[in-house]
Amino acid sequence: MNKDLIRKLLVIVGVILIAAGCAGSFVYFSQPKEVVEELEVWTPGEAKHPVYINDPKGIAVVDSGKRAQDGSIIAVRCNTCHTNKEANHNTKSGDELVDFHQKMPFKHGSLSCVSCHNPENYETLHLADKTKLDFKDTMQLCAQCHGKKFRDYNNGSHGGMTGYWDLQRGSRQRNTCTDCHSPHVPAYPTVMPVFPPKVRQGSKLPDRSH
Repeated sequence: MNKDLIRKLLVIVGVILIAAGCAGSFVYFSQPKEVVEELEVWTPGEAKHPVYINDPKGIAVVDSGKRAQDGSIIAVRCNTCHTNKEANHNTKSGDELVDFHQKMPFKHGSLSCVSCHNPENYETLHLADKTKLDFKDTMQLCAQCHGKKFRDYNNGSHGGMTGYWDLQRGSRQRNTCTDCHSPHVPAYPTVMPVFPPKVRQGSKLPDRSH
């Protein structure tokens, strides 16, 4: 075969290969991987701020009746005594006690002390099914018997709060059960919520029937 012809064929093949390579490179670089940015999705009316619920403060202690030099309460942890004492499952009144909690007010239906306190560890509580609870989870204990109040609490019509109703504007701080109710005497005494209106003797209230 003619050397010039072979040379021309090689040049043509080289040009074709170079062109193919450039075309491939052009396609590759002109179509990079698509990058999808994560956008914050927010539904109108959806809460943007959290609701905080107060935790019962500290651990379970009893007031010893004594005061420190600075006037603060000297407290005794529950298990200081209860670790060495066998629980009386029938105790329903502070009048029955001789060491601690004497005369302690207790009026909580037909419950006994160990209906709520864990007799194996008095620094914890327990549910009706014997599930153990820390004192900070008191609301779970109350909710198992006071379901309607717990429902109203969740709906916002029971229990005090501070902060924002509109959680799009700010957060909210809510009470826990024992912020308002004594766990041993939870019912409020019957009282007038406000003073009745005062009417001067001999005067008549205006007639608003017209």
